Formats: sequence, C-alpha cells, structure tokens
Amino acid sequence: MAAQRAGFSAWPEQWRWDDDRVESYRARGMSGVVVEEITVGGVRESGVLLPMRQPPKWQGVVFLLMGLVFLSVAVLLLVEAFLIDEWLVLGGVAVFVVIAGVALFAAYRGLIVHRLVVPGLVITPTRVVRRGGSGDLMVVAWADIAGVRPYVRETGPAKWHNMFGVDVRDPDVFWQAAGRRRGGRVARALAGAEVVMVSDAVMLMNPLVAYHLIRHYFENPDLRPHVCRSVRRDPS
Repeated sequence: MAAQRAGFSAWPEQWRWDDDRVESYRARGMSGVVVEEITVGGVRESGVLLPMRQPPKWQGVVFLLMGLVFLSVAVLLLVEAFLIDEWLVLGGVAVFVVIAGVALFAAYRGLIVHRLVVPGLVITPTRVVRRGGSGDLMVVAWADIAGVRPYVRETGPAKWHNMFGVDVRDPDVFWQAAGRRRGGRVARALAGAEVVMVSDAVMLMNPLVAYHLIRHYFENPDLRPHVCRSVRRDPS
C-alpha cells in the first residue's frame, strides 16, 4: 500500500523500499533522457538514451597529479644520469615514464573524454547498448536476452543498492562474440548470465523507470520498432 500511495505500484518485489531513496528516484524523473543516433557494427539507428552519471571529476584530477609527480621523478632521474654519467638509472627512468603515461592517459579520459560522452543505456529497436564514459560499448541483441532481473546488492554495513541486470541466454557464446573471453570468464564467475549490471546510484534518471522501460521492450518485441516514440514523461 505504501508503494501504491507513493505512485510506485510497479515497485519490484526484489527491491528494497526506503522512503528517502524513493524520493530520490522521483526527483530524478526523466533527467537527461534523449533520443539519439548510435552506430554499432556499421549499423546506425535511433535509440533512447537512459543516462548515467559521469565518473567524479576528482578521480581525473588525482590521476593527473600522479602522472605529473611520476613524470617529474623521471626527469630528475634523467638529469642525475647526465650529471653523474651513470646510465644504469635509465631503467628506472623508463619505469617512471610508463607509470606517468598510464596515469596521464587515465586523467585524459577522466577529464576530457568522459566529459564528451554521456554514459548510459541506449535502447534501440534491435539491441540494448551499455555505453561507458569513454565511449566503450557493451552490445546485447534483444534476441540474446534471457531476462531483466531486479535484485539488491549489499555494499557494506547498512549500505545497499537496488540493481537490475540483463541476463543472456548463452554467456559463453555472448562473450566469445564480444571478443572478451578473459573478461567473460571473470564475469561468469561473478554474475553468471548477467552481462549488464546497473545500480540505482549511477542512474542520472529514475532507475525504476529505466528498469521498467527495458523490461517492457524485452517482453513486447512488437513494440521495439517504436521505441523512440514512447518516452515522453516519467510514468512513476
């Protein structure tokens, strides 16, 4: 009854109810939901973007500072090698340069690339696409999906998140087709048939609406050609 009074009559039984969290969901509404063009495997089609939050900017700043520190150490070692004519330290210089390069690349992705791409789930007539902040794509054809499963994940003492996952019919075939065999073995060990995992914490929009939209089109294949016409307002 509490769920129905709050306008959440479709609240999944598997999700945990919390008044503060429900208000947070409601406040997000359909924030950031847009129709956009996406190209996957040479095929371009329209889809509905269900946006996720960008990674926090401070992470990119930390990587930038780390990169500059390691680069400075490499320069100091190189100067020392010239001054004392001891070139054995060049191995150490190379190590610090590599570490600095990795950190600076991570900073570049966090501060620049991640700001140019909106991460999220893109629902198209043929597939569900999980797009990361750097533009990397996890593509799942509707025909490969076995179900959209809601659940709760404990993240610490008194900490939890309402989640939903996209399960595939054959994880082995999916991961091989995706070219991620090593990652697939790890994913299967952790989550079985789940290939896309979504937390309520990362959704910029109402995560309950995102869950029901994907489940709706999974259960109604005849409506998928009209996917871009259906998102007009927050049904919660």
